[in-house]
Amino acid sequence: MKLIHKFKSPNFNNRKSKNIEFVIIHYTALNSIEDSINYLCSKKNKVSCHYLISKEGKIFNLVNENKRAWHAGKSFWRENSDINSSSIGIELDYSPNGSNNKFTSHLIKSLLILLNRIVKKHKILPVNILGHSDVAPYRKIDPGQKFPWHILEDKNLINSVSKNINTQKLQKIIDKWFFKNCFRVKKKQILFMLSFIGYDISLALKKDSFFNQLLAVYASRYKYYSNYFYNKKNVDKIIRIHFLQMILTKL
Repeated sequence: MKLIHKFKSPNFNNRKSKNIEFVIIHYTALNSIEDSINYLCSKKNKVSCHYLISKEGKIFNLVNENKRAWHAGKSFWRENSDINSSSIGIELDYSPNGSNNKFTSHLIKSLLILLNRIVKKHKILPVNILGHSDVAPYRKIDPGQKFPWHILEDKNLINSVSKNINTQKLQKIIDKWFFKNCFRVKKKQILFMLSFIGYDISLALKKDSFFNQLLAVYASRYKYYSNYFYNKKNVDKIIRIHFLQMILTKL
């Protein structure tokens, strides 16, 4: 794997954690790789990433992995509120409203090569390869609805949620537990499960608009969209399967 070290971002500091546990995938939302390099390497913008991948599949190393790049911003995953200190940030040359509005085969091929290298080097777990929207669901939507998460699933880089898992018996036990512990409203059950999975549910607890936003992020991540709309009943079902799958894995 050839890395391009020609451009360097000044926007980094020291990590507060020695362990690199996460990979966060972003898109640039800028019109070209040149615009992205200029933006990410400008001191005044106070934003950066470790790697930037072009449409042609070129990989630019903008910040050393040992340093804390400023890519995730205010973020959260499984009680971790300083994602930048324990993650590697990868930006993709993609803008939903630009001419670069496709995740090209060259870009995805380079992403897979880079992810395999990072996973092997830092022993990253499949559950910890995330989108920016996963760790900042009320602020961000990238890498967006068109990002091909299924390719990462096929390469065993991330976990998939099985649609065929038989969870009927365990589901009855969980339902009884919810009822006993006063989680009788479906919204509370969903938020409990999403929190268990790793999501920040703080704002969703307060306003329905944030709850719907969180559901939309989850639906986008797990491809429960049809023509960019999702069926809440189906999303609820896949969240339950996801939750139960995680419990079964732990057991």
